Amino acid sequence: MDMQAIPIVLALLGLYMLGVHADPLPLNHEAIGLGDDHFAHMIMGLVLLAGSGFFLIRRRRRASPPA
Repeated sequence: MDMQAIPIVLALLGLYMLGVHADPLPLNHEAIGLGDDHFAHMIMGLVLLAGSGFFLIRRRRRASPPA
């Protein structure tokens, strides 16, 4: 996988975990045995979004010339 695609994939997965994971979609609550517990998905979504931000910041720091 291209290193530039990692933050995009992480951000999309994070947004998916935070919001759009209803019954017909994969990794929904019933499929993984969480029932109505949305808290675990919220935490996982936030972790994925933070990871995306980490990769974006790290890539920008490496790309910028030293001062």
